[in-house]
Amino acid sequence: MYKLIIADDERRIRQGLRNIVDWESLGFQVIDVFADGQEVIEYLEFAIPDVILTDIKMNRISGMEVARYVSEHRLPCKVVLISGYQEFELARQAVKYGVEDYLLKPTDVMNIEDTFGRIRERLDKLYEERRKARSEKERMAEAIPLLEERFFTDLIMGVADNDEYIRNCMGILYPDVAPECCRCLLADIYILDYGRFMEEVWEYSYDQFEINLANFLRIYQNEYSFHIVYKADNLIEVMGIYVGASHKESGILKEGKKWPALEEVSVEQLLSELTASFHFQAEYFIRQICESIFQIKRLDGGNIFWGEEENRETLFQRLKEQKSQVMSNVMVGNIVTAQKLFHNILGELKVLPMAQRNNMVIDILSTMHTVLGETNRKLADAMGSCFDYRAVLSITRQEELWEYMDRIFDWIKNAKEKQGYLSADSLISKAKEYIRDNIYRDISQEETANHLYISSSYLSRMFRKQTGENFLQYVTRVKMETAIELLKDPQYKTYQVCEKLGYKTPRYFSRLFRAHTGMNPSEYRGKVLHIGGEFHEE
Repeated sequence: MYKLIIADDERRIRQGLRNIVDWESLGFQVIDVFADGQEVIEYLEFAIPDVILTDIKMNRISGMEVARYVSEHRLPCKVVLISGYQEFELARQAVKYGVEDYLLKPTDVMNIEDTFGRIRERLDKLYEERRKARSEKERMAEAIPLLEERFFTDLIMGVADNDEYIRNCMGILYPDVAPECCRCLLADIYILDYGRFMEEVWEYSYDQFEINLANFLRIYQNEYSFHIVYKADNLIEVMGIYVGASHKESGILKEGKKWPALEEVSVEQLLSELTASFHFQAEYFIRQICESIFQIKRLDGGNIFWGEEENRETLFQRLKEQKSQVMSNVMVGNIVTAQKLFHNILGELKVLPMAQRNNMVIDILSTMHTVLGETNRKLADAMGSCFDYRAVLSITRQEELWEYMDRIFDWIKNAKEKQGYLSADSLISKAKEYIRDNIYRDISQEETANHLYISSSYLSRMFRKQTGENFLQYVTRVKMETAIELLKDPQYKTYQVCEKLGYKTPRYFSRLFRAHTGMNPSEYRGKVLHIGGEFHEE
């Protein structure tokens, strides 16, 4: 029902309008009647109806003034004026205030029904448009974090090599930033003493730490907007997109020294806020600064000097992530994408000595053979002779290595046994099985992804797509279901249930349990399971 208010300074007319017309059959509910426009305006201060039906002239404040108030305050309601024949010119003037329609006195029920029938059609159409717009806005609000998670990882890993795709993604994420002149940076943040921090300082799960990091960056304000490319143990690789209104690379101080570059200042500010918020110590290293988003996508081993120890650590972490991305795509049969990723790996490996490069390729090939064996045994058996590790060790030129790997990928693409790859449903089933088998530990998304030989970001996307939950939500739900089963056994005290499920603090466990059941564990045990016992959160 649409909400309607009626205003007329003649009591007989306003009561007649309220009672004679079958408003419900027209789709309207009369929620109030008023004797003057002043009362209507006071009502509009705290409530907005869908339609106002008002006399054009009243004692103190006219219907025309009500229409002007609605127009000037841009209120989302429609105004219908009732006017006498001599007031027709006045009614025409009301058009500038967006008046929806007007009724001439004396009004009859048929005219009212016709007018409000048309208004209902317009309202139905308007509300359907608003519903669709709201639904689209909600869908975009859900999709943007997923797009961020995928786009920046794919960009750095070399999967996103299509300029139009990059423009489209940037148009959604940064509609006011031109990709061609979008200054950006790539930086590594190293958390110092990471193991101690996760064990002694961080009270929650490993996955909650990554989620909190991502949420922090999503609301963080700086000259640069930052996104996590990937996280591996103590390394967080971030990409920054310049969103400042103006950019000045450097300035000159009186002593002839230069101000720090804006990129360095921005990353230092980010690091300062991160350490203050999460209470860890960290350091950073800026890997690359580009004048355009299309430059950073061409990142390869030739852009960075990997000889320094900290750079090599980043290289190996990046290769590990790229390897997982290759396996993710091999596992589900996306061989063209897997081949493209492998080309990027070879591009980064070219800075290493040939022997070390060949050994790393063998490691990737060995894992690929294992993955094929678990997902497509016929194909793995048919390709057994292709995985010739001795042949790889004998390769002395980068071009030979490239050709060798292309032959393998081409063989996979053309093999008659290529059908039978793991479906997304099967992949998530394996992930769920691993979670349930390890439910008594702080099981993380990264650990589960490593078990499946796939990348953590790929598992995250597939999990949300197939289940409607993110990884942590699913793990938490299964843990809470397990907690309920454990609480049924009187031999376990509530704090022991907390410890058994791998939670560090009873307070965190209690908060999750309350979110799942509406009660803390001791309340649930007493009120639902009828088992006594105290629960101490501290």
